[in-house]
Amino acid sequence: MKEIIYTFFIRVEREGTLFPALRLLGSVFTAAAIAIGAAGGAFAQSTRAAIQTKPGDVVPTGNEWIALPTIRANDGSIESFNVLSMRDRGLLEVVGERGAAAAQPYFMVDGKPVAFENPSWQLIENWIPIATLIRDGLEMTITYCAPPGSRAALIKMAVQNRGPRSVPITMALHASWGALNRVTYTPVELHGIRSVASVPWVESGEFPGQYFSFADSDTRFAWSVVYPRSTGKVTASPITPDPELDATHPVTLQPGATEEANFVIGVGVEEYSASQSAQALAETIDREGADAVIEETAAWCRQRSRTTGQPTLDLLMNRNLLFTALYAWGRTLDTEQLIGVTSRSPRYYVSAAYWDRDAMLWSFPGLMEIDRDLAREALEYAITTQLRNAGTHSRFIDGVVLEDGLELDEVVAPLHALAQYVEATGDTTFLVAHRDALHVLQDRILSRYDPVTELYSTLQDAQDQYRKQPFNTYNNVLVWHVFQELARMYRRLADSAAASDADARAAKLHDAIMDRCQAVAPGSNDKIFVSATDGKKPVINPILADVPPGSLLKLPTLGFVSEDNPTFVRTYEWLHSRNYEYSYTGKPFGLPGSYRLPFTTSWSVADHLLLKHGREQALNVIRGTNWDAGIISEGIDPTSGVVDHDGRAFATAAGYVGHAICAAYCTDKK
Repeated sequence: MKEIIYTFFIRVEREGTLFPALRLLGSVFTAAAIAIGAAGGAFAQSTRAAIQTKPGDVVPTGNEWIALPTIRANDGSIESFNVLSMRDRGLLEVVGERGAAAAQPYFMVDGKPVAFENPSWQLIENWIPIATLIRDGLEMTITYCAPPGSRAALIKMAVQNRGPRSVPITMALHASWGALNRVTYTPVELHGIRSVASVPWVESGEFPGQYFSFADSDTRFAWSVVYPRSTGKVTASPITPDPELDATHPVTLQPGATEEANFVIGVGVEEYSASQSAQALAETIDREGADAVIEETAAWCRQRSRTTGQPTLDLLMNRNLLFTALYAWGRTLDTEQLIGVTSRSPRYYVSAAYWDRDAMLWSFPGLMEIDRDLAREALEYAITTQLRNAGTHSRFIDGVVLEDGLELDEVVAPLHALAQYVEATGDTTFLVAHRDALHVLQDRILSRYDPVTELYSTLQDAQDQYRKQPFNTYNNVLVWHVFQELARMYRRLADSAAASDADARAAKLHDAIMDRCQAVAPGSNDKIFVSATDGKKPVINPILADVPPGSLLKLPTLGFVSEDNPTFVRTYEWLHSRNYEYSYTGKPFGLPGSYRLPFTTSWSVADHLLLKHGREQALNVIRGTNWDAGIISEGIDPTSGVVDHDGRAFATAAGYVGHAICAAYCTDKK
């Protein structure tokens, strides 16, 4: 049978070792380190981990080029996939026709479709999903693998006949293209004319094929399907709004035999590049075998894993560290630049946009745990492409303002990340190269200085909300901490005057915070740290609350006070008491939230992990909830542990929680 390519492209204009099941992690995960055999292939060095899913769950995977965020757990279909586009300032998302999957693997036995319903799921090296269904003596598997560096993804289907008779089997992929969406926060459908045509230069070679176009005056995006040793049928008229393709691989399977079929989805900026993206991966599979390609990808993941010595905790940590590396960061298809986003998954309600806070305070520490080369490149993006509007609420991936409003912690975030990187790596060359960015960010901080209070103001707080009180305690503590980091960086740069100035500013700010950012709270016998203040003495109208993304619980982690500091102890106790409306004290999964985030948040879990006093409670929360089928979300219900729907697939927060787990429990300190 021939190896066929179908290319879908678009020309557009925009309109408008086996461990027993444990209670750990709520019995969500059962970890196993086993050789993979039979239908799944042989990966002698790789580990598998079983994960539990429920209706509506997805099992995401991908690489820096292509994201498969919505592989449906109930049937293995790829509901959508996407790429990053600088031109479109976000994601380009392929979805199927009228709610159908963009790519649906399916099996037929004796000419009848098999209901591939509720398969069991495992992950190879925390990232490569395998769906398995055993029915009537047949073990059917689907493996999804996007090798690093490839502009393509492999769907490997396999069947092992465990029965006593020969069985006619078909492994197939149905591809459907219902729409192309531009996504920044919400999907916006792009409109154009669809048609089907041949690609002669491909057809005349070893991999003949066709492309499906969606056009106006030029091609903007393309995707292709390659299926070695299979046949294909286009189910579309010459001009159609919804191109479809069925690729099938029929075989009669003898007792004890195993057969596989490989399907490759490729992406590109136009039809030829998309075809070649898929063809290059198909050629590699032809030469090395699909199992070797999967093992090479598993090795890449394994090199980026850490260990706590607790397999189930390792799974949660490593999966989320990989998720932050590959879903909070990626390369744009059209400029090939590494960029940062909240999440490449459309399940997150503000996906595909850039926040300094998300990228540099939450995801970046996770990158530093597993891939410092990636961390360096991410940092460079933050202090070059995103520099001109650093501190502004949110931006598009090219640095253009999306939501306006100055947020002080976002100004500070790139400086803090720069200091972390330089101190961890000693890479003074990088610091010297970006000295100008250091000055720009410092000047932007100093522009918020209030000489009367000696505090620094913000328009919006760390949960992106305007508060009339301009002086946020956590923000000022973060500025204090960064002044100290600035002093050390300036000493590396042999600028003693600037270092002394930063030290002096830190000392003055410390005194101002202690003097002006405390008040007596209801139910407390003495002062606690306030969330924000008007700066007056005595404080007239303080905000007595917490802001989980910029929590008062971070003060000891930042070195401002010790955990046993009396004011911090009172603050901690008050936030965990019934005097605070959003304390959720006594709830099974309760940790302090806020009016904006009225649930137990992932940040609160991470912050408690970083505190000795709160660590056990945070670990209990982690152990008892599913999260988003193992992927960190914005938060969970404090009573039930059910995930917050809008905050699913939160890639930057995944990095923060992964980092916190590692900081608290990793035994392989780097």
